[in-house]
Amino acid sequence: MTAQREWFEKDYYATLGVSKDASAKEVTRAYRKLARRLHPDANPGDQAAEARFKEVSAAYDVVGDEARRTEYDQVRQMGPMGGFSGGAGPGGFPGGGFDLGDLFGEMFRGGHGAGGRGQRGVDLETRLTLSFTEAVNGVTTSVHLVSDAACGTCSGSGARPGTRPMPCTSCGGRGVQAEDQGPFSFSRPCGQCGGRGHHIEDPCAPCRGSGVERRPREVKVRIPAGVDDGQRIRIKGPGGTGSGWARR
Repeated sequence: MTAQREWFEKDYYATLGVSKDASAKEVTRAYRKLARRLHPDANPGDQAAEARFKEVSAAYDVVGDEARRTEYDQVRQMGPMGGFSGGAGPGGFPGGGFDLGDLFGEMFRGGHGAGGRGQRGVDLETRLTLSFTEAVNGVTTSVHLVSDAACGTCSGSGARPGTRPMPCTSCGGRGVQAEDQGPFSFSRPCGQCGGRGHHIEDPCAPCRGSGVERRPREVKVRIPAGVDDGQRIRIKGPGGTGSGWARR
């Protein structure tokens, strides 16, 4: 779930000057009208117009996408009238609000040791050049990346074909070991296997036991409408491969 705390606080429909019940075409038409008037290229040096353009673009990035608009509407309904009535934070949330992404992330992270769920891979960066029309309206384009991928010889196991990694005898294949500190018990990465949960007795020759190889690939990405020159966009999923082949 990608909902953010600011969704409770910002009315993106008002930012675009449309009603909550506006059709997708009405939302797009309103955005394009504002984008043409406020774009930095049409208002050089006007910081107020640039700030307003960014607000409009952020609003359209959410309500201009059917899936995100549905999620946004649902999140907005979970405000003070939706059963959250805690302390003194904005919108009735104790402690100044919360991030649903953090909440769900913690729920799904719980109970996974280093030997269970894979660790996230590294971020990958590339540069794109867009036309004015593409920057204003958004575009789906291809990005060429070179990154780590699961070794084609051992399928990412790191072990020579015909063999397999052996469970670590120190942690029982869990990748973590319990450590008691007074009345509390903590888990720490196993010192014997480095948190992997296994060790490789006969490593794969091409990848030298790492389980990864460098490989070029092409990724389709959606560039949201209203991006500015030099702006960075983070796309979840197409990044580098991590241990356990989890991507970020």
